[in-house]
Amino acid sequence: MPVVMIHRSSSEDATALAAAQGLSRERGDELLILATASGSRAEGVLDLEQRAFNDQLQSQLSSDTEWHAELIAPGEDPIESLVARVHALRPSTVVVGTRHRTAVGKLLFGHDLQRLLMYIEVPILLVKPAK
Repeated sequence: MPVVMIHRSSSEDATALAAAQGLSRERGDELLILATASGSRAEGVLDLEQRAFNDQLQSQLSSDTEWHAELIAPGEDPIESLVARVHALRPSTVVVGTRHRTAVGKLLFGHDLQRLLMYIEVPILLVKPAK
């Protein structure tokens, strides 16, 4: 079963990616990084986005890590699309980056993150960068 990291194009992603890489190595599992594509219907855009995403990840991941990146068509609801893909993959763990929050923010997380936590039915590792 793979370790899945949900990449949200945020400053927290680097720390979460490092944690996901470490977890996948420790378990001997493949690392699968998911993100939503822009949703553009222009010809060739998805291929360009996938290449750029792969290049970005390749510069951040160790060469001895077995990984694969997948851009998900956002559909009507990008979070719902990610959740559906995670359910189909049946990973051992999902890794998501988060940021330091205020007391109220800690309770509410943020709408998208809250939805991921509610609807993904496998263990989720939340990773926040050091201060």
